[in-house]
Amino acid sequence: MIIHYVDCINGTLLKEPNGEILTHNFSKLPFRIQRIILSPKSKLSAKILSEAKLRLCKIKFNVANSSGVARSEMEIKLKSFCGLIIEQLCYSMLNHYNTNKSVRIVLDDSFNSIDQIDLKIHKTWLNGNHEQQTSIKTVEIRSSFPFKPIEKAVSQDFDILGGYKNNVKKGEIEKDFYLRFLFSLEYPKEFYIKNDNKIDYSKTTTNVLQNVYFDDDLNLKKDMTIYFIGGATNSMMSDDSISYNGTMKSTNFNQNNNAQYRKLKVRNALDCVAIMQMMLNVITTESLGGK
Repeated sequence: MIIHYVDCINGTLLKEPNGEILTHNFSKLPFRIQRIILSPKSKLSAKILSEAKLRLCKIKFNVANSSGVARSEMEIKLKSFCGLIIEQLCYSMLNHYNTNKSVRIVLDDSFNSIDQIDLKIHKTWLNGNHEQQTSIKTVEIRSSFPFKPIEKAVSQDFDILGGYKNNVKKGEIEKDFYLRFLFSLEYPKEFYIKNDNKIDYSKTTTNVLQNVYFDDDLNLKKDMTIYFIGGATNSMMSDDSISYNGTMKSTNFNQNNNAQYRKLKVRNALDCVAIMQMMLNVITTESLGGK
């Protein structure tokens, strides 16, 4: 399978820096993931973290995680901050790739983490009667901290997560799009926290974020790698041929099966490019001509 890449804005094929047409050859269908590196030396990274800090001070966060288990103040602070980083990053990324003036991305401005809508995508277009139509699509953004290499996390362990419910959160408002980001952290062994000789992944992640990646003022101390792996639509989450109900039970998470999720395996999802195209595309004047 020889793949070329078309620039639909300029009507050209993408090329290498040397002028050769950009080509990739695949023997299997690839699943594209986007690597993003936040750096202490980057102005854009600093802006994303600064906006996340401002929101962190204003939002009232859920004291329990998605499995209904109470969290320490430090875990709430650091993981909530990372979640806000992802929201700011996604907002910045979608605005960067959005080339359509009829599409506008709006970041959540509520001060409560319960029933919030992370992003809204406003679309406008003309129908066949020259009437302006509008649509608002809602976006849920979820992130996690896998210990395994990204290729193993994507191909084996992680899912695109839809709505969930637990003893604290009895149900979520359904969204139009569900996106998935994964942090790819370095986990020095001296920062492992163990219970009964087993790694407590949640506490270890909090410890690593606190001592390896952020200073006391939540400034980055070293590069942080994040992957945008893709997502799914609401209709995909309702399709029993590719999605299912699950608990995400593991050694350190949801031991009592308190949390119930709608989810699908990443291999059955839309990759990062496909889901962004779906979110950002809109017709313009096509309805007028009907061709």
